[in-house]
Amino acid sequence: MQTSIEEQAIIASAFIIGGLILGIILEIIVFARFRRVIGKAKWKGAEIIVKAFRGIPIFWLMVLGCYGAILTIDFVYLFGVDASDLFIRILFILFTLSILLVLARVTSGFVIHYAGKTEGALAATSIVTNLMNFIYLLLGFLIIIQSLGLDITPLLTLLGVGGLTVALALQPTLSNFFAGVYLLASREFKIGDYIKLDTGEEGYITDMTWRHTILRPPARYDIIVPNAKLSTAIVTNFGVSDNETALTVPVGVGYDSNLNFVEQVTIEVALETVKQVQGEQPSIQPYIRYHTFAPSSIDFFVNIYSKNLRDRARIRHEFIKNLFERYQQEGIDIPFPTSVIISKK
Repeated sequence: MQTSIEEQAIIASAFIIGGLILGIILEIIVFARFRRVIGKAKWKGAEIIVKAFRGIPIFWLMVLGCYGAILTIDFVYLFGVDASDLFIRILFILFTLSILLVLARVTSGFVIHYAGKTEGALAATSIVTNLMNFIYLLLGFLIIIQSLGLDITPLLTLLGVGGLTVALALQPTLSNFFAGVYLLASREFKIGDYIKLDTGEEGYITDMTWRHTILRPPARYDIIVPNAKLSTAIVTNFGVSDNETALTVPVGVGYDSNLNFVEQVTIEVALETVKQVQGEQPSIQPYIRYHTFAPSSIDFFVNIYSKNLRDRARIRHEFIKNLFERYQQEGIDIPFPTSVIISKK
């Protein structure tokens, strides 16, 4: 005996609602307990896998409920044609995409985990995760085409010809993409490194996308550098932020100065300034190097070592103030350029 439309609707709704309720129960109770057990485990990979399945059980049981609902409804009576096969294919496509989503989450999670764990490994940047997501998206697209009964061979040929055309049209964009891949593969930089370009831009590397690299200087604004520019630039890599680095301050004193006394006073001020800013003496002692007999002064560089890059600007600021005050107390002259004009009458 064939059931009525109302009965079919009630049974179909029961399948869908039942799948939703079972999915929520599985997500809240079973997976919550499983996550607590995994949280006590020493293997980080188990936590990554559990996070990859977040929200997926609800979706899968909803798909299963929809499948039961499709088998219940008489599509021929409702629409005049049997559309159940079409809806089942749609559910298969959604189920396939959800599996690819889980695989993408697991892959990205492991890459980010081991990239942060291994020194000098491939950085866990946006370009890496986006590339993996694109691969899974392309794979899902091909699976969908195949599931619809279409031959993917002509499509692959079309993609090859069209890809060549697109590559020629998007040459600047692709050059940035491949430059970013090269920079990551060469392991020249890592997230958190402080770099300075030959054009003057400097900052911490916070991310590398498919098109550009983002630098963030201590002033907390972002500098967007195209990857192609970065790959051809002369770059000074200061390393990570907790490495001790040197800063150089140019100074000049008058020709009547006692250079040994100037050196002694300058180093004392440098040591006091570092202790004032960072609370301790630097592990590497500051030093000065005379280098030029300038027109109005004898010039030299003062090299001061900072415990981290964040304090460089403040150390320079305090050192210049303290040095100027100390030179005034000691009678050391800091000359300014002068010009002598001889007039012949």
